[in-house]
Amino acid sequence: MTSYFSGVPFPLLILYSSLTLIVSFQIIRILYNKHNIFSFRFGFLLLGFIWGLLRSLLWGLFDVFIEPKNFAGQVTFFLIPINVQFATFSLLVLFYAHVVHRTTWERYTRMRFTIVYLSVNIILLVLQIVWIVIFVKYSNYLLQQIQAVLNCIVFFLLVSILAFYGWKLRIIKQNTNRHLQSQLPLSIIPITFFIFLCFTSRCIYDVVSAFGEFNIKLEYGLTLRENITVFFSYLVWEILPYILILVLFWRIPTTHIGGLARRNKNVNSFAYPPQTAVVPGRIIQQQPSRLFLDPQRYDSDDETTNLLYKGSPVLYSGRHSPYSTTPVSGSSE
Repeated sequence: MTSYFSGVPFPLLILYSSLTLIVSFQIIRILYNKHNIFSFRFGFLLLGFIWGLLRSLLWGLFDVFIEPKNFAGQVTFFLIPINVQFATFSLLVLFYAHVVHRTTWERYTRMRFTIVYLSVNIILLVLQIVWIVIFVKYSNYLLQQIQAVLNCIVFFLLVSILAFYGWKLRIIKQNTNRHLQSQLPLSIIPITFFIFLCFTSRCIYDVVSAFGEFNIKLEYGLTLRENITVFFSYLVWEILPYILILVLFWRIPTTHIGGLARRNKNVNSFAYPPQTAVVPGRIIQQQPSRLFLDPQRYDSDDETTNLLYKGSPVLYSGRHSPYSTTPVSGSSE
């Protein structure tokens, strides 16, 4: 027990369990305020909760999993969260694609990207389960090398696609006028770049470890330097990237702010182009609110709906969006 508190499992347990509690708090807020659960934001939170819970169990029960008789449980709780993490950040790619391909999203792009997203993640999960069964039965160094190479390939493809859509978002911000630029958060490009750096370093580690040059061990009796290496590797490759997603999708308005009653009173607040009020001697133009900061609009899915594209409908109400997260209570329809 002393070695548990003096080693790396305990501080990682604190970090993962704290993050899981924060995610649980956000999920409770969404359910309490009766927001639509079919949204990107709720998807990120749900995947984050599963990932954080599995990681917390790994580090909380590290004394149990470290026993040779529980090797199958150790491998399972170590590898399955990697699939959940991949599903989380590939969902981020899906969200970026939703913004970039907004004009064709409802017609056909959403269906195509959703099918690819589900297919890739289901295939990877099945392959991971098969590999776990094989590795538990025939544990050897060659299988570890194959696992490291496959992880490198998968995450390299992920960061490449993420970088591509991050670049497309940057072009959108540069090529739209000042009002439309404000619809994308200023932090979205730096966050994408930081996630790219985190996962790129992870790919480099996978390649190096596959050839036996460097390998991070999870066991007791590690030196102080090895414990620090393990701690910062999980901090940079797993914890910080998800914290950035939490920051990007943090704001959840309460029901009395985003409810239907107030929206119905001011439905024209979603008109595009911005309405103008004529006052003798001058024209006052309403300014569009920043992404994630408009109390009338909840979810990240519809923040950029018609404010980025001139061909969009004149009136937009997030309530009628397939991803709307407006509280369902009080609907007049």
